[in-house]
Amino acid sequence: MNNSKKQNDVALERVKQSIKDLKENKFTFYFFVVDCKNVPNGNIAYIYEMAKTLKDKGYNVKMLYQLEDEYTEAEIYKLKKKDEQIDMRRVFVGVKEWLGNEYASLPHMNISTEEWTVSPSDFLFIPEVFSSLMFETYKHKIPCKRYVILQNYDYVTEFIPLGVEWKNYGIYDAITTSEKQSEMIKNVFPYMKTNVLSPHISEEFRKPIMPKKLVVNIVSKEQKDINRIIKPFYWKYPMYKFISFRDIRNFPHEKYAELLKEGIITVWVDKETPFGYSALEAMRCDNIVIGKIPETVPEWMEDNEGIINNGLWVYNINDIPDVLAKAIASWMQNSVPSQLIDDMTNTNKRYTLDEWNKNIDKVFNNIIDEQMNTFIEVQQTIEQNNK
Repeated sequence: MNNSKKQNDVALERVKQSIKDLKENKFTFYFFVVDCKNVPNGNIAYIYEMAKTLKDKGYNVKMLYQLEDEYTEAEIYKLKKKDEQIDMRRVFVGVKEWLGNEYASLPHMNISTEEWTVSPSDFLFIPEVFSSLMFETYKHKIPCKRYVILQNYDYVTEFIPLGVEWKNYGIYDAITTSEKQSEMIKNVFPYMKTNVLSPHISEEFRKPIMPKKLVVNIVSKEQKDINRIIKPFYWKYPMYKFISFRDIRNFPHEKYAELLKEGIITVWVDKETPFGYSALEAMRCDNIVIGKIPETVPEWMEDNEGIINNGLWVYNINDIPDVLAKAIASWMQNSVPSQLIDDMTNTNKRYTLDEWNKNIDKVFNNIIDEQMNTFIEVQQTIEQNNK
């Protein structure tokens, strides 16, 4: 009996300390990321934006990654001094050249080589693709609260093992980027509690001051899709040979925004995206957007009546050259449909920085409060048992 009372007292002190840490912001938000090697990626940007915003609001944040046999700074210095080749597979490159130093300078930790100590008042956020990390943290009984960051439901079905679901990893909470993603995960895992935190479009993407050039920007993950658009366009409409196409993949953030501002039209093809950052960024830069409708239609592309007119949308990529020719003619004749302009304007009012800041406060205050209430309930239970 005395031993049981002693264990209860120890547990009670830990719970009280956790409540105190939450009240005093003495906890850490951990975000697991993969090294994108400076290649632009909307999913990675969303996580870094979340972490940076929370850090700016005064919270402790740390980015976690796994890299076996990572070089030390001394080893890299020695290799450079000897002018020997550096194995980039052993280097965490990060996002500096793409997102900038303010994101790259967030605290990072390699959990493969550094000791990682977690307290019950901490929070760990795991992207939906990392089922292995969900399992490892469950197996080793990591004491902190764990959340899934769900940006693409398709990744859940792709990476989770057959016959396994998130509750098998002890995970019942997620942050999603849209109500649609929330509904999709609850349809298969009805026990999940979700907080929706829609992304925001950076204020770098805005209407240009300088006159536009007769340039069509094109954004696609697949070179073959770019060829299926540009080549038939020139074959069918030789009178538009003076129109230049520009592939704007993989540019740093600022340069990418600058190129969008210069163009009149952006052609966008990404059949797997659940959100569609590139299309929204192009609209903000006053581009007419022509695109193939993705398999999962983004929430900003439809309403209760179906697909809306905030872009020139097609179901078949082979239709894009013809739509593009008509859009160029309309732009040159200053006869772009008013409905298109109005719907683009309304879409541009969504996903602002102000909305992001308001929503991130709401979501993370809710997350902290829920954990606080859990600890308070545990405290009350232990105290009742002691009586």
